[in-house]
Amino acid sequence: MRVFRPSRAPGLILLCAALSGAMLTGCAAATAATGSSGAESQRNPVIVTIGDSIMSGHGLDDGEDWPSMLSQRTGVSIDNLACSGAGFLAVGTCGQDFRGLVDAAVKDDPALVIVQGSDNDVGRSDADITAATKRTVDAIHRAMPRAELVGLSTLWDPSEPKPAEIDVSSAAVRAAVTALGGRYIDIGQPLRGDPSLLQDDDEHPTVAGQQRLVHVIRVELEHAGYRL
Repeated sequence: MRVFRPSRAPGLILLCAALSGAMLTGCAAATAATGSSGAESQRNPVIVTIGDSIMSGHGLDDGEDWPSMLSQRTGVSIDNLACSGAGFLAVGTCGQDFRGLVDAAVKDDPALVIVQGSDNDVGRSDADITAATKRTVDAIHRAMPRAELVGLSTLWDPSEPKPAEIDVSSAAVRAAVTALGGRYIDIGQPLRGDPSLLQDDDEHPTVAGQQRLVHVIRVELEHAGYRL
């Protein structure tokens, strides 16, 4: 089993399989000492991702979104809960905003939750974006206190000037996540400058665009101390 772990996380929290409900202190589990079966000890760790249509792979086939690609490349189990049209304030096609996805995330008992800001909140006030982001990230932490938190910066349509709300959203994610001891990763705007990375709507990534995202995000996760 390939393992995903934060190498410098407080307490050396390992995103490995759990035995008897306790977090392992190493990835080579001593099953004989615990009395657990090999199958139980090899259960994949789970990462949950929360975001919008860019993360969900809008317009593409199943498995062509970057979280699925990351799972395929690393062997790490990832549940992509991203919802098209959703944001910290905006309600998406799933009938929820990001906070409404927390209950589904809890069912996975994830070791890591990755949450990203959304351009669907453009047009809302700075104060509303900031407050809603904090409410959602706080809700994630309350519901899954043992899970690591990673926040990703907000993407924007590369064909248009970036509105101020995008930077507000990214700053809100940074503040909310780091206040709880999580990590914030600024991935920039990796789809800018190459039309082949975007579908005809000039916003949603093509397969090549999703491949660009998974490469950038994987590299940045490793720079942040995570190993895939």
